[in-house]
Amino acid sequence: MRRVPIVCLVFLCLFATVGQAADMPPQAGIASANALATDAGHEILAAGGNAFDAAVAVASVLGVVEPESSGFGGGGFFLLHVAGENRQVMIDAREMAPLAATRDMYLDEKGEAVRERSVNGPLAAAIPGQPAGLVHLAQHYGRLPLSRSLQPAIRIAREGFPFSRKNNALLGYRAKVMAGWPAATEAFLRDGEAAAAGTLIRQPDLARTLQRLADQGFDGFYTGETAQALVDGTRAAGGIWQMEDLAGYQVVEREPLRTRHGA
Repeated sequence: MRRVPIVCLVFLCLFATVGQAADMPPQAGIASANALATDAGHEILAAGGNAFDAAVAVASVLGVVEPESSGFGGGGFFLLHVAGENRQVMIDAREMAPLAATRDMYLDEKGEAVRERSVNGPLAAAIPGQPAGLVHLAQHYGRLPLSRSLQPAIRIAREGFPFSRKNNALLGYRAKVMAGWPAATEAFLRDGEAAAAGTLIRQPDLARTLQRLADQGFDGFYTGETAQALVDGTRAAGGIWQMEDLAGYQVVEREPLRTRHGA
């Protein structure tokens, strides 16, 4: 069955233009949506990583501290410039439809679209690509092991981070939907409302999930304990995921479009 992208609960679209050199340059610039993620990138550079390792750290921390915008349950794109080879590559880690998905699964008995099915709940959840993208980036382009580049994200998930006003506003918009899911409620809601700015948010389950990814690479997320928990959870809620969906996920390297600007 041909697999096509569908809507996912959490989506990350990360565009990173980074260079690879024999040694870390004396200066580096990192821009991200969150200071903790930017700091993580600098931490990895200081540890001897290259720009690709830093991108893994930045993206993974964003998945911890900005779950309303980024996350390991969605997909990612990484646009790379490999300076030593004067080569550009697009890493496509977009989320994919489960094998059991059908063209009519968002329609009612009259053939009318039911928007809620494609936006909220288990049928809206696609097979995540972001974890596989991070593994691919580290293994094929990084200098440090994946386990090192994921350490900032694991640490922040375990020890916690202060909820921001942005977190409060954006997750507050989804609070009613999140209230139907115990894990989301425990992590981000307080008395049915989004946690107030300044609240320390700890995510021990996410820390353990990321540690398995760090220790085992692809298999740490797409087979074994994590994969089984994801499949069991989605199916218990009425979803259609299978273990084969996760085990069969593949990152694709694509040739980006190029053009010249100016003279």
